[in-house]
Amino acid sequence: MRRTSAAAIIAAGMLLSSLAAPPASAAPGDPAPGWPNVRKDVMHRDVDISGSGRVFDVGLPDPNIVDHAVLEHGVGEDWSSIEIPPRSRGGMVAGPGDYAMAVTGNVSRVFDGTGWGDPVVIAQEIWESKLVGNTDGDAALLWNGGSGLPYLSRLSPGGAWETIRVEKAPAGVPRDLVINDNGKVTVVWAVPTGETSSEIRRAFIRAGSTTWSDALRVGTVNTRKPNLTFATDGQGRETLIAGNKLWRQANSAARPSYQFRTSVRAKLATGDTATRLIWAVKSDGRYEIHTRYAEPEWRGEKVLWSVDVPREPNCDRGIEFGVGMVPSGRSYLAVALRTEFGETTDTDCAEVASFLPVSRFDTVLGRGSFNYADGGPFQIEAGARGPVVLEYLPEPDPDYFYGPWRMEFFSR
Repeated sequence: MRRTSAAAIIAAGMLLSSLAAPPASAAPGDPAPGWPNVRKDVMHRDVDISGSGRVFDVGLPDPNIVDHAVLEHGVGEDWSSIEIPPRSRGGMVAGPGDYAMAVTGNVSRVFDGTGWGDPVVIAQEIWESKLVGNTDGDAALLWNGGSGLPYLSRLSPGGAWETIRVEKAPAGVPRDLVINDNGKVTVVWAVPTGETSSEIRRAFIRAGSTTWSDALRVGTVNTRKPNLTFATDGQGRETLIAGNKLWRQANSAARPSYQFRTSVRAKLATGDTATRLIWAVKSDGRYEIHTRYAEPEWRGEKVLWSVDVPREPNCDRGIEFGVGMVPSGRSYLAVALRTEFGETTDTDCAEVASFLPVSRFDTVLGRGSFNYADGGPFQIEAGARGPVVLEYLPEPDPDYFYGPWRMEFFSR
């Protein structure tokens, strides 16, 4: 379940004959029995996994290229897909059992266990948005309209959308949000304080309340527009990366305290009690993925993966990586080297792309592989049951003008 975080094209209107139970898992890193190893399509999917282990996704195309979006759900090879109006922004939140809710543009649709309900308008004008959810299926949407001012819309299963202005946050600044398992929503943002610095501020609103806390200062960073990476574990402990600095709560009621410096590209994954931090290092002729793990205190730094830097420049276009975590704390890491491809070079670059399950004690438990080349970022989603889903854009395919995106399924 995302606390922060298909496929071969399927005919519209195809219905599931039954809600079959998700398949059992095999060895770590093996494809889950009964699941296709790769599913392709021309659009990016935002993915989440419900409490039953069912995969839900919303396909978000560029409206100028594809004339529809899709809502999908399935187990194994048994999938249902429906077409909906195209939107370039949105997301998916899954909850207990077979509950899920999708946002596309300014509307939402709820899956009630058998089918998708009618669209519900959240607000008349939504330009930019980010959707997060918790294990109960509570959803929080941080968005702005044409004015750029931020608003928060909240929805609990069976309820109606409630929209509140994020009173202390200005327009046009970097911001992010999380929702914890008690329904508390926290928003962070960066306000420029000089030509080369920003102040990070934080405010929260509890479930059932319409009053925001004071907007308190977290710290400062040496950039006007820092990257913000924000996550919360199952205990409600928040971890924030702003620029190259990391802050963390000792408990859900404490103010975040500064911990250490890290990479501006560092990524976070959380479970019921744990948080994993990963980042990439290029040094002494090698690429490495480093990690630290907190449960609740940070353990020492470790190297999870390494490879020699390719000698041929066309074969070294940088490194891409992503991470996810199941509630128990086991992590899943995707890492690949970006390489030149196609007819622009005669170089034959070796494919370097690995999918690694990692234990709570930083032990790599297995190794899968996939085709990547000069692809885009990774999305990794996992829940209490069902597969671990890896979604990414590999090298462009001449048969597709846009895509194809891929989703791969791994057991736990």
